[in-house]
Amino acid sequence: MAGTFLVLILRLDPAFRAGKPLPLMVRLILRLLPLLLMAGVWAASATPAAAHGLLERSDPPAGASLAEAPRRVVLRFTEPVDPKFSTAIVLDRDGRQVSRDAVISSDRRQLTLTLTALGQGVYTVKWRVLWPLDGHTTSNFFVFAVGEAAPAGATGAGVGAVETIRVVVRWVGFITALLLAGSAFFQMLVLQPGLTRLAAPEAGRTGAGATATLRRLTVFAAPLLLVSVAVEFAVQTRELLGVSLLRVLTDGMLWPLLGGTKPGWSALLRGAMAVLILLPNSPRGRILRAGAFLWVILFGAVAMAAGGPAALLRVGAPAVPVILSAHVYAVVVVMIALILPTIPGARVPDMHWVGAFAGPVLLAGVTMNAHAAGGGLLAVSADWLHLLAASLWVGGLPALLLVLRTTASGDRPALARTLVPRFSTVAAVSLGVLTITGLYATWLYVPALRAFTTTTYGRILLAKLLLVVPLVGLGAANRYLFRPRLFAGSGRSAPLHFFLRAVTGEIGLGAAILLAVAALTITPPSGVVLRAPAVQKPLTLAGLAEDVRVTLSITAARPGWNRFEAIPVDGTGRPIASAARIFLRLTKLDEDLDPVVIPLTHQGQGRYSAEDAALGLPGWWQVEVVVRRRGRMDVSTSFPLRLGDGPTATEPAAARLLQQAQEAMSRVRAWREVQQVTDGSGNLLVATFELVRPDRMRYRTSGGGEAILIGGDRYVRSGTGPWVRDTLEPPFGVEDYFQSYTRDAQSVVLGRRDRCADRWCRVVLWETPDRSAALAAWVGEGDRRMYRLMMVAEAHFMDSRLTGFDANLRIMPPE
Repeated sequence: MAGTFLVLILRLDPAFRAGKPLPLMVRLILRLLPLLLMAGVWAASATPAAAHGLLERSDPPAGASLAEAPRRVVLRFTEPVDPKFSTAIVLDRDGRQVSRDAVISSDRRQLTLTLTALGQGVYTVKWRVLWPLDGHTTSNFFVFAVGEAAPAGATGAGVGAVETIRVVVRWVGFITALLLAGSAFFQMLVLQPGLTRLAAPEAGRTGAGATATLRRLTVFAAPLLLVSVAVEFAVQTRELLGVSLLRVLTDGMLWPLLGGTKPGWSALLRGAMAVLILLPNSPRGRILRAGAFLWVILFGAVAMAAGGPAALLRVGAPAVPVILSAHVYAVVVVMIALILPTIPGARVPDMHWVGAFAGPVLLAGVTMNAHAAGGGLLAVSADWLHLLAASLWVGGLPALLLVLRTTASGDRPALARTLVPRFSTVAAVSLGVLTITGLYATWLYVPALRAFTTTTYGRILLAKLLLVVPLVGLGAANRYLFRPRLFAGSGRSAPLHFFLRAVTGEIGLGAAILLAVAALTITPPSGVVLRAPAVQKPLTLAGLAEDVRVTLSITAARPGWNRFEAIPVDGTGRPIASAARIFLRLTKLDEDLDPVVIPLTHQGQGRYSAEDAALGLPGWWQVEVVVRRRGRMDVSTSFPLRLGDGPTATEPAAARLLQQAQEAMSRVRAWREVQQVTDGSGNLLVATFELVRPDRMRYRTSGGGEAILIGGDRYVRSGTGPWVRDTLEPPFGVEDYFQSYTRDAQSVVLGRRDRCADRWCRVVLWETPDRSAALAAWVGEGDRRMYRLMMVAEAHFMDSRLTGFDANLRIMPPE
């Protein structure tokens, strides 16, 4: 099929050999085919997302001074990272690694490092991640201290500095890419149509010289582009893996980087186009160029649809036909290139369209590694059109300047009067496209005017916009001042001289603008740096601390940085006086870590708040709100909190302890319970229970309800109203009530050792069979009784305390 396409393009039929053109419809199909294939690549590679991410928060926080050594370091990022090329380590003062390999969470936004036993000192956390959506990398470091003060100024902000070498390399890459695309467009849109308006002898002389000049420009720019691509890839490799390119080659990491990441895809595509453009203009070279271009487009479209070249060529059956087809196609193209020029009467066309299409594909490779790569189809298309317009105008200026300067002085004025009007029209259209796409990009990446002065991206963009003003001014001068003088000059060279000097100024300003663009492409956009946290509904818990009702809001109630706000009120509903002190005590239930105390600051109107990263680890937490008032005993209330996913396996020791607790509780004849239940929206219910085996229970609620259950009979009333009797099916049983919490427990694990009442207990944690609820119980180390029970379910946060075991309780039907 590919060979057939190539034969059609070369026009190997009698009409072609006779010098006759193909029908219009066939020419349109041949011209549109690469564009349609490019559109497939576009749709496959454009993924809507926020793309370039940052370090959102860490635990310990950057610059923290800790009294106790942490067990792990948690890094939370704003966007998913590539797990293959993202890592972090912790180093001590002597540069020794004190952390194990990083573990990446299922949502790929969190890296967790387990630490060895840390002593007193300062520790450095170094991280380096690849954002798969736009192919960019971010790396930085921060420090924290244990048992001493952290050094000032040694904390990372999460945004790496813009490296000079990366800016220079990208600058060279931008210039050469625009030169290659711009010279091809100039030849197709300006030079070839312009030569048709000259007399045949003059057109022949100037055309041959102009073509040779553009070829020299191509031969100069294409190797520079290849070098810049190779150096940029080497720099990115060093940033991603921390090793040299030679090490990557020897360790077999080259193909996963090239074929499995967007920087690699971009390098492959740009390198392929540069090599293709470098092929000679001989008949064999033109055939190879056309065949190679179609091969790149076809293979690229299939590869992008499969998830990238690495995904397409993994070992397996799907890769076999692709590899075989590619080899067969290559053999066919080489045979045609060798045989066709030797056929008498066969003429290989110039095929300028290959360069005209190779330019947009080359620019697509640039866009593939830009911020827009993760912004969706519209952002990708706008970025590509922006580059396309820039290549038509800024990239075409050197071609125009060199063609006019290398043309014989006698032919130069006439050629200028032919080329300049066409180029001015192209430049005017390009300026319009640049304005529209530039405004869209500014709206996309700069969310507020203040970002132009408060963010690095905004300041660089502002400098670029300031450089655009004189560039547009010079362009306007060329169009409306020097161009009319060219036609009124009657062969004089002075107007052309001033025109060429103005074009030289435009090229200089264009190069300066591209330098700013190179810095922008490796700088996190202002929209990322200034990104406001998503508006989230806080988790609002309510509880009683004896005579004080406390409402605690936690935003966003997930591992990492959270905002805590408490509103304590007394029995009459009035806010607690500002002289009171409110603080939180956060205790990790599934690990034996020291509790964290967070003092809350009074904000007025009875509100106390603080922000902290103490909830930096997923798992089970107890959040205790302590109210301290002068001359009175501290009072507190506690809430269960389960963050992230729980364990998936059961620990045998934990299962045995839970079984022993069930057996111990089955021997308890009677007990009392006080349950506090809140729904996460600020509502509260407190209930007191009395239970007597085998089938009796009495409870009262803070809402005024009361009930007595005896086997199959239930008596209920509200307040002091009359009792109402109904029948229960099945009958109530204390054993069934208790077993409803522990029956068929899943993912049972041991937690911390903790005090409960006047004894030591061991926390055991589990989930219900359908995983709709998670529970934590405090089991006495001696008697194995259950003294406390917490449960977290949908809109259900329960804290239940069991007392009065084997008390002399009597539960009788109401009179």
